[in-house]
Amino acid sequence: MPQRNATLPSKAALPTLRHALLAWHRKHGLRAPWRISGDPYHVLVAAVMAQQTQMSRVLPKYDDFIAAFPTIEALARASIARVLRIWAPLGYNIRAVRLHRAAKRIVRDGGFPRRADELEEIEGIGPFTAAIVASFAFGEPAAAIDTNVERVVRRLAGDIDGRLSARAVAEATERLLAGRSPARWNQAMMDLGGVVCTSRSPRCNACPVARWCRARPLFERRVAERRAPSRTQPPFPRSSRYYRGRIVQALRELPAGASISRRALLSRLPDRDGLDAATFRALIDALSHDGLVRIDATGRLRLP
Repeated sequence: MPQRNATLPSKAALPTLRHALLAWHRKHGLRAPWRISGDPYHVLVAAVMAQQTQMSRVLPKYDDFIAAFPTIEALARASIARVLRIWAPLGYNIRAVRLHRAAKRIVRDGGFPRRADELEEIEGIGPFTAAIVASFAFGEPAAAIDTNVERVVRRLAGDIDGRLSARAVAEATERLLAGRSPARWNQAMMDLGGVVCTSRSPRCNACPVARWCRARPLFERRVAERRAPSRTQPPFPRSSRYYRGRIVQALRELPAGASISRRALLSRLPDRDGLDAATFRALIDALSHDGLVRIDATGRLRLP
């Protein structure tokens, strides 16, 4: 069952945590034109492009797009066909369509709303994009939550197994927000999750907020457990993966070019109790499909 409340550092500790993260960001944060200009149109284009796309691909395409459509009015006047041609090869083309529609709506309404909740009323602008535009361009204290930010917040709260509900994460992100510097804070949180607090290999030793992170000791314990000598049985005993490995190993042990019958191969497998004939046939067929076993015309087996 999802956990409703996130356990964050104390209220008294938050100013020091925020100072540490913002100081780190001054040295290590991403430098991008839309972060410097403060132009809501630039921010909107970049935020939409960055959805499900790596920043290394966004940067060059952003320059091309702004060169083709330098203002939101230019984008609103353009045909959708031209927008899609300029958008390539980013993919997820529906994003370009929604961006074009949003531009038309904003121009028709006389300009950008300044508040995140008002921006969300525009088709194609979701909560994250609205918070980015509102904070970057207008200084509104709106917390932006993408995948990287969510990961950072969950780990600060010690949630590495997804126990916290989405609502709890959103509330925790709002509590963490540095209200006096919302744009820089959102940037810092995104950059921290993107380059330090990564999904698979978090660099805890390089993290500016590690001293407040409840997940760090959990990660360290897991690393220690992986390094400890194993006293268990061989990995994946009696699983499909286990038997696939043993079948290929038995074939490796044959002389070069030699083959073996299925019955003889089965007799060579260790720990084969419970491996019935149907499962064995299925394993052989799967290995053959994957190109790891060759079956000749008489049904004998060998390595490819």
